[in-house]
Amino acid sequence: MNKPILLTRSVVVFPGTSINIEIGRIKSINSVKLAEETDRKIIIACQKDPQTEEPKLNDIYTTGTMCSITFFEKNPDGSYKITIKGIKRIKINSIHDENNILTAEYEPLKETNSSGKEINDKIRLLYEMVEKTIGNLPAKEIKQLKSLFLGTISASKIADQMAAVLPVDQTAKQNLLTELDVVKRIDGIIRLTAKEEDAKAIDSEIQRKVNATLSKQQKEFYLREKMRVVKEELGEINSRENDVNAFKKRVEENPYPEHIKKRVIAEINRMESSNPQENSITRAYIEWLLDLPWWQKTTDNNDINHVEEVLNKSHYGLEKVKERIIEYLAVRARSPESKAPIICLVGPPGVGKSTLARSIAEALDKKFIKMSLGGVRDEAEIRGHRKTYIGSMPGRIIKGMKQAGVINPLFLLDELDKMTSDMRGDPASAMLEVLDPEQNNKFSDNYIEEDYDLSKVMFVATANYAEQIPAPLYDRLEIIELTSYTEREKLEIAKKYLIPKIRQEAALSDKELTFEDEAILFIIRRYTQEAGVRQVERLLQKIARKFIVRQQHKVVKTEIINEKSVVNYLKKEIYEYNVREPSPIPGVVNGMAYTAAGGDLLPIEVTYFKGKGVISITGNLKETMKESAQVALGYVKANAEKFGIINIDFNKTDIHIHVPSGGIPKDGPSAGVTLTTALISALSNRAVANTIAMTGEITLRGRVGIIGGVKEKVISAFRGGINEIFMPAKDERYLDDVPKEVSDKIKFHFVQHYNEIYQSIFKN
Repeated sequence: MNKPILLTRSVVVFPGTSINIEIGRIKSINSVKLAEETDRKIIIACQKDPQTEEPKLNDIYTTGTMCSITFFEKNPDGSYKITIKGIKRIKINSIHDENNILTAEYEPLKETNSSGKEINDKIRLLYEMVEKTIGNLPAKEIKQLKSLFLGTISASKIADQMAAVLPVDQTAKQNLLTELDVVKRIDGIIRLTAKEEDAKAIDSEIQRKVNATLSKQQKEFYLREKMRVVKEELGEINSRENDVNAFKKRVEENPYPEHIKKRVIAEINRMESSNPQENSITRAYIEWLLDLPWWQKTTDNNDINHVEEVLNKSHYGLEKVKERIIEYLAVRARSPESKAPIICLVGPPGVGKSTLARSIAEALDKKFIKMSLGGVRDEAEIRGHRKTYIGSMPGRIIKGMKQAGVINPLFLLDELDKMTSDMRGDPASAMLEVLDPEQNNKFSDNYIEEDYDLSKVMFVATANYAEQIPAPLYDRLEIIELTSYTEREKLEIAKKYLIPKIRQEAALSDKELTFEDEAILFIIRRYTQEAGVRQVERLLQKIARKFIVRQQHKVVKTEIINEKSVVNYLKKEIYEYNVREPSPIPGVVNGMAYTAAGGDLLPIEVTYFKGKGVISITGNLKETMKESAQVALGYVKANAEKFGIINIDFNKTDIHIHVPSGGIPKDGPSAGVTLTTALISALSNRAVANTIAMTGEITLRGRVGIIGGVKEKVISAFRGGINEIFMPAKDERYLDDVPKEVSDKIKFHFVQHYNEIYQSIFKN
């Protein structure tokens, strides 16, 4: 049988009893919600160690209680309050964690010795002890306990009700829950209840002995001795005294800030006088305060030459990115107290953002901590939970600082653009206090409740899309863009980094397995379509694995991988990239596209036929490109005579515009001039050279607007066989990004008005 399970840090629930619980852990909330959506039944089990954050089956007591949820309410801070009532004892056989929801396989347990003369005698003895020892309990509880014995309920229920109100620790209560023999369970309750009476006897004995020689100077000794004996009888002296002494020693021997010392001493005093359940919560809080780094720090390596060496060793290309990072680090080294903006590396997946941040940490000799923000939607993930809730804990920032152990690590905030917000708060707003240099010297975590200085931390963020970063955060970031790698860059990365790494992991020498450059390029072009090199690495690993199998079968000893070998290992090719048409065709013009995987040629086709003036636009075009087509057609109609378009009655002519690869969505404001040229070419029956490509937006007055992705577009056009490109004049400044071996082989025309394109293509 399977039910949702709620794991508590120190709460033990007995059958027949009700209790209120506040929950804050995500998995606990999800389990309760699942129970609410089904039959409101949930298993309650207690952890062995309250500090365990992700308990497994070995970390919990396997005897738990099947309960029903009688009340369920959300608190203003996002946590939940529930009231549960115990039903029966069960044994937990396994725990499953799926989609952050804990469920458990269980079986019911049967009690023994629940009736007979012996059990009646035990109940009578228990009642006599209750009469003697419950005087210190609240009147309401006294009345409830006495009513148990006067009613007709079973001995098992009497024992469970008694166990629920006993002032003992979690371990003692769990032992009572685990005991299936009702007689033995009542014996255990009698022993625990008798401690109250024994304590009074011990107190009288201490009083008698100490009074004999009591003096004013001995009062303090008397009180301490009394407390020691009481603790010894309750079995608490060793653990609590040892913890207190250890905490005091750490405070005395280490240079904690004064406000932290005062807070720790106050919590130690509370711990000494608290009951066992409160004791574990207070101890956990003290440990968090003492384990956090308050003064510990590492010495940064501010040698810029060393930084350059490490970045060049770990990353090929990215020259402008490395240059910007080195500038940032140089200023930071010169003025450590300067409040520089936070670096945010923005680029498509797989281009090395996270590894670049790790390399920065390595270059500066900093501790490296990574915090993934993908899918984070709970503000408590950043700020933590308040201590008043069961399962409370600090937020991820404080946890990361504890893990680092120093006040000046490099903290990577990965996937900053993937944060979302819902009913549990807005984590992006909580992140403002972390990233704002004016605020983060007094970061407030709900659990720690003391200001924590994050100003010495070097924060680096990453994102796939800059426009998806929340605006208030964007304002505090220094955006550094990483574009997709070119084919040549991917080739060099594969040769210098990926293949040596794969050989090392597979214990292959460079003589056993060698890759030709053309084979690597063939893999990049025909088997991958990505901005980075993750798929390239996976395919190279696949070839290495298959080669080792062939080697083990004595088929080959060494092999040089060429294009034919790639096909043998990886089978059929997966991708094609666009190339120019073999010969010029009226109505077909090459555009250029920027994609997440780099760029590609974007041929645009136009045809016309007799009709009613209908315009058809196909090819899975989104709104922006559809609008570009309408603008281009309006411009051509207004200037038809000038463009040599004669004998065309637009009211009796249907025009069809198509962009091939209809399964791929296309959008963007850079196809205007290409659409215009394709319309003129089709309607005037004049072909455009198949070696020409163009990009740029167009207005109704014919002005050519600036576009983006120049590097990717030019490289993809060159790969497709283009040697002449028209682009907006304002984009000339971006040609520095294009590899020289590509730009030197292409003739560029930088235009401001479409007339310049028309004159060059159709007039000349």
